[in-house]
This record gives sequence, structure tokens and C-alpha cells, in this order.
Amino acid sequence: MKTPYEILGISKDCNDETVKQGYLLMVKQFSPERFPEDFQRIRHAYEKIKTKKDRAALELFDKTLPEPEELIRELSKVSTKNRPDEQTLQELLALGVRQI
Repeated sequence: MKTPYEILGISKDCNDETVKQGYLLMVKQFSPERFPEDFQRIRHAYEKIKTKKDRAALELFDKTLPEPEELIRELSKVSTKNRPDEQTLQELLALGVRQI
């Protein structure tokens, strides 16, 4: 799983301006029209670390963002009757839902 810092291509010791610059650079490379899933991942990463307070909370709880493919692969290993299908998982991930 990639961290928000890895997704935005920045270091952990960055400031608010560096986070914003990393976000804008990634948005230019992965436009929402051409790469909607990548754009959602980038936007979600930015929301998690856009301010110093957000970055401190992330470090405190050490949360990472799962890749959709990785999450689907791991969930497919678990046999449960009520597991959501792949389309539902993609929609939930696009909305930024972290736990199902």
C-alpha cells in the first residue's frame, strides 16, 4: 500500500506548499477525464495530508491508502457470503471509504 506521500511524490518532511505543488503536478499528469481512478486516489491522498494538522494525525495513526487492486485481491482471499462485488468496492474506494 502506498502512503499519501508516495502517491503525491513528496517527502514526509514537507510543508503545506510542497504538498500543494505535488498535488497539482500529479493532477496535471493524471487528469480526471482520462484517469478517473488515479485522480480519485490522488485527491484522496491530498485530502489526507494537505495541512500540517492532517499530516500530524496521519503520523499519529499511521494510516495508509490501499490500492484498489490490492484491496480486491486481499478480499478475494477471504470467503464470506456478504462480501461486496468488485464494482461496489471500486465505488466505495472512489468515495474514499477506508473500511468496509
